[in-house]
Amino acid sequence: VSRSAHAFLAPVIDAEARLSGLRLQQREGIGELRGLADAIAAIEAETQPFVDRFQLATSGAAGPVPLWCAARWVEAALAEPAAPQPAGAAPETARANAVLLLAAALDGRAATESVAAAAMLPVASARQSPPCDMGGIAALSATAALMGDARQSLSNSRKNEAVLALMQSAGWQWAGAMLLGFGLLLWSRRPWSPAFGVAGALALWAIAAWLARVPWPLAGNRGFEPARLEQALWSPPAGFVLWLCAAAALLLFWALGRKRDTATATAAQAMSSRIGYAGVVLATGLGWLLLLDLSANGHPGNRYLALYHQGHLWLGLLVFSVLLFLRQPLSRGLGWTLAIAGETARRSAQRLGSARALAALSLLTLAAVAVFGLSLSNMRQLTSELGRVWLIVGAAWFFFLRAGPLAERLARSGPAGLSFWRYVWPLLFVIAVLIAAMLITRDMGPLLIAGYASGAFLAATVAMWWYQRSGHTAWAFVLAVALFAAWIGATTVALFKLGSVDSVTATRLESLAAPFASTNDQLALVSWFQHATPKEGFGIGAAPWCGYAPAGSCSGVPAQIHSDYTFTAIVGVFGAMAAWAASLGCAVWLHRLIRHHGRVTRGEPRLIATAGHIANDGQALLSWVGVAWVVLTLCQLAVTVAGNLAVLPLTGVTFPFVSFGMTSLLVNLAFLALCLNVNLPARGSDG
Repeated sequence: VSRSAHAFLAPVIDAEARLSGLRLQQREGIGELRGLADAIAAIEAETQPFVDRFQLATSGAAGPVPLWCAARWVEAALAEPAAPQPAGAAPETARANAVLLLAAALDGRAATESVAAAAMLPVASARQSPPCDMGGIAALSATAALMGDARQSLSNSRKNEAVLALMQSAGWQWAGAMLLGFGLLLWSRRPWSPAFGVAGALALWAIAAWLARVPWPLAGNRGFEPARLEQALWSPPAGFVLWLCAAAALLLFWALGRKRDTATATAAQAMSSRIGYAGVVLATGLGWLLLLDLSANGHPGNRYLALYHQGHLWLGLLVFSVLLFLRQPLSRGLGWTLAIAGETARRSAQRLGSARALAALSLLTLAAVAVFGLSLSNMRQLTSELGRVWLIVGAAWFFFLRAGPLAERLARSGPAGLSFWRYVWPLLFVIAVLIAAMLITRDMGPLLIAGYASGAFLAATVAMWWYQRSGHTAWAFVLAVALFAAWIGATTVALFKLGSVDSVTATRLESLAAPFASTNDQLALVSWFQHATPKEGFGIGAAPWCGYAPAGSCSGVPAQIHSDYTFTAIVGVFGAMAAWAASLGCAVWLHRLIRHHGRVTRGEPRLIATAGHIANDGQALLSWVGVAWVVLTLCQLAVTVAGNLAVLPLTGVTFPFVSFGMTSLLVNLAFLALCLNVNLPARGSDG
């Protein structure tokens, strides 16, 4: 306690020493009087906020007042072993709790107050004199908050410097990152070995991180670990930059040591859409502008959003670039893995019988879902994206197997009911696993998106089955549209009828039904902000994120406007027309990404001749992955816009490529890399 108090007082003692020297010079007439007065005023202006912030007392119990109050309360409690204790509390246990809670407060642990309220603590009979008459729990809580603030002050000061520097160079950094990504995209279409491309991508992005002083995005507890330790260019690079360069060098040496193998070289590739990369440039640029504005003018708790997003965007583009070179090896590996899994399941069914194999599969699935839910129950950002990946890959695998002559024979064999069940059950299994996982982790926002997307997949499945069984194209299309519309209606009705089972969803439903009377006023704030915004928007730097409240409070928009309510943020800066243009433009762009995939693949399992040997058509499975990702992303976009317009409850749903969020951005950029290029089929390659 004494060392902590001295650490707080050291800057004040130093300031008082400097003030004494300046005042002595002032009295003796040494130096310019006006300059001395200005120096004294500057030191006083710098010292007083520090004293007020940490509640320092320079007389009596010198140091932070809450710290001394907590220490005195613990000393008084320990000095009275015979004092009356709470019912059922042993004196030794209560006194030990007091000591441990004082240690937790000195560590700055935020949970000190809640633990102290629930713990058995000694009751000190001697009442402390002011200002230490606040009580033991209040003193411990205030001490924990003060120590936590002090421990974060150095990190926050470094972040403040980094944010100020970022505001000056954000435009150049974004333009450079987009140009580097575009250059690697063009390189990935060349018939090179993927190892050279991955090594180049790792090295180039490591150098970019060092030049731009990008913070390491995987630092825990919002830590700040810049790629260059100091602002100066000659400052040494951080550890993760050196590791990336070392990985690139090892990969390059490994690739150079191998003989040139035509089987490992990538096949000829072309762009899937002329606006493919342009769309991601516009989307990430829009999100960059919004986050810079929110960091500079929004809620104080969001002042580092742009700094964090700088690292998120760098890591996302790194993953994007690496997967551009690995998409063909990944497609071959994924196809091989699914083939092995399918053959293993078929042989298990032959040995055990269909009923026993189904029971074993069900038990294994339940165990895997339970482990997934229990281990990741408090990581909803991660579980939601893992659920999306599961649904995308599972749906792509299903449609990949249900295309071609084998699926036609399956659809036409046997009675209609039995044929339909055998045709659709793998997709139902994928959807059921996802719903169970989301219910266990209580991740309801992604569950709503998955519900709508599952309807699209099921409607397409029924239409495919009907077309392959009857051959009627028009009726299959009508059936798909009707089933999808009915599914959307049924899912929405179920949401409003059964959503109250979950507490978070119930709160959002209450806010949707009565926004101005609900305990959660976020939708009311969002609606007010949209109606108060002029047609052309407030403009960059002029949006009233904090409303028109007095200084010191910020209640204009919800604090998570950078994630859930990005559509509203676009309305506030650029106007409603721009927000709708961004939403519709994103939908059109996503459709254009997969529009021409049907020209390069039939989407069915087949063998093709490539590089002098026979191999699986990897483009078919990747194209289905792209289609499934686009469908799911379109559903996410629709739910986001509907939630901002008070049509649906919204919880944890981001605007694709624009909102703040590392995991969502990484997953979207990864899937974009898989469908942005397409393999060009050689003539006569059909095996």
